[in-house]
Amino acid sequence: MRITRERMPWPLLAVLAVQTALSVSMVRARTAFGDEALYLNAGHLEWAHWLHGTQIPDYQTWFSGAPVIYPPIGAIADSLGGLTAARLLSLVFMLGVTSLVWCTATRLLRDERAAFFAAALFAVLAPTLHLGSFATFDALALLLLAAATWCAAGARSGHHAARWLVAAGILLALANATKYATALYDPTVLCVAFLSSWPDAGWQVALRRAAFLAGIAAAVLAVLLALGGSGYLTGIRVTTTGRVHGAVAASLVFAEAWSWTAVVLVPAVGAVVLCAVRRRWPQSLLLAVLALSALLAPADQARIQTGTSLDKHVDFGAWFAAIAAGYLLSSLLSSLPRRRLVLAVSLAALIPVTSMGMVQARDMIDWPDVTGLVKVVRPLTAHGGHFLVETTDVLQYYLPNTSWRQWSNTQISNPEYYRQAIARHYFSVIVLGFNQTPAMDYVIGLDLSSIGGYRLVAEVPGGNTVFYVWEYLGRV
Repeated sequence: MRITRERMPWPLLAVLAVQTALSVSMVRARTAFGDEALYLNAGHLEWAHWLHGTQIPDYQTWFSGAPVIYPPIGAIADSLGGLTAARLLSLVFMLGVTSLVWCTATRLLRDERAAFFAAALFAVLAPTLHLGSFATFDALALLLLAAATWCAAGARSGHHAARWLVAAGILLALANATKYATALYDPTVLCVAFLSSWPDAGWQVALRRAAFLAGIAAAVLAVLLALGGSGYLTGIRVTTTGRVHGAVAASLVFAEAWSWTAVVLVPAVGAVVLCAVRRRWPQSLLLAVLALSALLAPADQARIQTGTSLDKHVDFGAWFAAIAAGYLLSSLLSSLPRRRLVLAVSLAALIPVTSMGMVQARDMIDWPDVTGLVKVVRPLTAHGGHFLVETTDVLQYYLPNTSWRQWSNTQISNPEYYRQAIARHYFSVIVLGFNQTPAMDYVIGLDLSSIGGYRLVAEVPGGNTVFYVWEYLGRV
């Protein structure tokens, strides 16, 4: 497999420049989100475990991705430049993802104009801009998935097809390991390998190539699971295959996904219709697979009736749909007279699309700001003790001198546990926001009033949330 060095086309550079500017504007918009703090904390602890044998939580039993892949990488960036550096690392990953939209569209459609429109549309989607300023494993997982698809498309020429497929299988397995939910798109990658090879190699050769790719990916995953142990199987079941159903209506899930991805989904479906009218059946099937991939995440979320983190997941399917959308826009442009005028209008139309994507991306930054809370809690935790908070990850991230063993959350659905702990003054500091677990927070608040021994020391605003901080009086 030989990859030629080519100069990066200037239209792609322009797209990447716009994407960079928009995502960078949100990098320092707010303090760490819970997931960001969780993965970066886990990464630091993984390094401590590897280097010093430090005992750490069994992350593999409840993480939705292997804790030994992204978290340690993110922790390195965090050590070098804090949360800003970790978020910029995600931006680097997302720029790679956009570049792979261009490369894969060029490889599948053999049309650089289609590649431009595909990359431009994907780059300004709200989830794309959000992930470029968000320090979680999503950006890395999407990069690996996109790279696997690009390699799968590389087998269509038949030149070193086996090498391309081996690379695709390894990358696909790594994507699945980085974020288990990416397995939802494995059939799409296999279909790309099959449908892109079918016209030139015939359906039997194309089918063998897809089967070979699936075998490589399965073999790599089997090896990784064998090395990881049974804890990873538990994590996969808890977070992915056996998730607890929620109560969010499926219609709301699809409506939310539609608001973010309609700009690529509608032209992607149009591309399928146009290609079918032209009776290009193999390409029609390929475009249909790419377009329908945008519906996989919403359909999965609707199945379990939860919209949790849908803003990040829909970008995986939108990556595939953007390629089909690029085909339609390029085809329309080539079929219309006065192409320069049509091109100018098309480029101008990207301006409101970009504006809408930016507004939606900023709306996704809706979590509490803990700047003031950290200032209040830092001196209260300086002398040790145990601390209760709704979710521990963010404060643990900003207070690295504490240990993970000192923190407890309000996720246990047993009021008696907290009542007994408060009665014996086990917690020296308690922080409630009545946001993540409001019912349990109210119960704990009543216990604090009735049992005694604690005083309310601060009410700290943090965006849409007010944090209430109690301290055990025995420490005063």
